[in-house]
Amino acid sequence: MATHPHLPAADIAQLFDTLHFKQLAKPQLTYEDIAPVMTLLSAKPHVQFTQIGSSLNGVAIHRFTLGSGPTTILAWTQMHGDEPTATAAVLDWLQILLTQTPASLPEDWQSRVTLHIIPMLNPDGAQANTRENAQGIDINRDAVAQQSPEGKLLWEQATSLQPHIAFNLHDQNPYYAVGNTDAPATISFLAPAFHQDKHVDAPRLRAKQLIGEMHHVLKHWLPGNIARYDDTYSHRSFGDNIAGLGASTILIESGAHADDPYRQIARRMNVIALNTALQSLCSGTFSQRSLADYYAIPPNREDGLCDLKLCNVQQHQNHIAFNADITINMDRKTQIATIKAIGDQSVVKGFATLAGESLTVFPRKGFALTEPLELATDTYLSLLREGYIYFTGPAEYLTSHTDLPVWHCPSTLSLGCLKPEEPAYLLAGSHNTPKLAILNGHVIAL
Repeated sequence: MATHPHLPAADIAQLFDTLHFKQLAKPQLTYEDIAPVMTLLSAKPHVQFTQIGSSLNGVAIHRFTLGSGPTTILAWTQMHGDEPTATAAVLDWLQILLTQTPASLPEDWQSRVTLHIIPMLNPDGAQANTRENAQGIDINRDAVAQQSPEGKLLWEQATSLQPHIAFNLHDQNPYYAVGNTDAPATISFLAPAFHQDKHVDAPRLRAKQLIGEMHHVLKHWLPGNIARYDDTYSHRSFGDNIAGLGASTILIESGAHADDPYRQIARRMNVIALNTALQSLCSGTFSQRSLADYYAIPPNREDGLCDLKLCNVQQHQNHIAFNADITINMDRKTQIATIKAIGDQSVVKGFATLAGESLTVFPRKGFALTEPLELATDTYLSLLREGYIYFTGPAEYLTSHTDLPVWHCPSTLSLGCLKPEEPAYLLAGSHNTPKLAILNGHVIAL
């Protein structure tokens, strides 16, 4: 993404481009990935690096501290182990703050603010690439019960540091859209409620004003891709409970963007947003924002997007023909694509879309393995053209030598319609001739 000097926060964007840690541009981050970066940052002057505890499996959890001012900020990342975007972003931000003061910050900002950052609160979940910790507990639903060591640790930090501002940094699934648009929500904000009546006291007002200021800046960099979460009170969640301590609590969720599989756009926007909040706190400009600025941010719309959308393809059931959309999503962990929905999906946009008006979905026909088969790509494509979409019979008979996804089923499938939650394998074409195959969500021309 190009840097434009006339845009707000151009200084921090330029510093990000120069100083961000390129080795952290990965779909998943573990403790081993960030440990060398933390060691590098901890050696810089004017920073405190403290081990504040350990995970259930004994992995160290650290906190960086910069500044000694009266306004205390606490930020934590990767409470969910499979949500790494903000971990990279806060380490980038630390690198910037410890290398060169951005022009938008006052030189004495560290005398005004004390900044605490906990990167990777859940290293065990990060290692396993799971939302939960090693106990199988979702830490962000453990604020009341506090049965996880990581949850207890975060609560101890919140109660001992008594932050004025708290940043709860997460990743959201890639299928959220912005309001009634078909744009992906790359950044989503929330000032969580601290009570079911959703009362707005002074700290929560400040959180909404800060979000209004961050949105004002980010919309110049990310027009149309910023959303706002519903503020239904969640009594088990840390954001809501830390807001109840009197902290102006801000949730930032990193989401998808077109052609950005590793969420590097969201990563950059996190750095710009966090630095904007810091600058606004130092200058007091956030106070110029109103509740109207907060509620002007469009709502986050769940299931507004899918990975692949087939539009208006024809299917047959009981000799009746009908046309319907088919949406397909890919599980990022298993890399298994499944059919999400069938029918009128006009409110859903695909990151990839295939016009299907002239296409008919073929009945699923399996190739029965009666003897060993060495499956080369040419052989596989020939079988697909003959109408075979999966293999059945003894799995040990099939040896694949193709890079194309292959579907083996223990038994023969029904020839009827596709169904949601089924593997995303299908053939489509016209005049009884397959023209394309969808293999595990990938479109293959035949």
